[in-house]
Amino acid sequence: QLVFLVGGPYGFAPEIYERATEMISLSKMTFTHQMVRLVFTEQLYRAMTIIHHEPYHHA
Repeated sequence: QLVFLVGGPYGFAPEIYERATEMISLSKMTFTHQMVRLVFTEQLYRAMTIIHHEPYHHA
């Protein structure tokens, strides 16, 4: 199971960190929720096209 969470400007409650087995971060900077959705969606799309050998890079 894979779950993506977007935290608030101060991160997550300690309970969230305790339950997580892996964590990634888009940046050390704080973004608006609208910007996070945009950046995350683009990165997810980019990763999926690379995995499926679709022409995203240098196309």
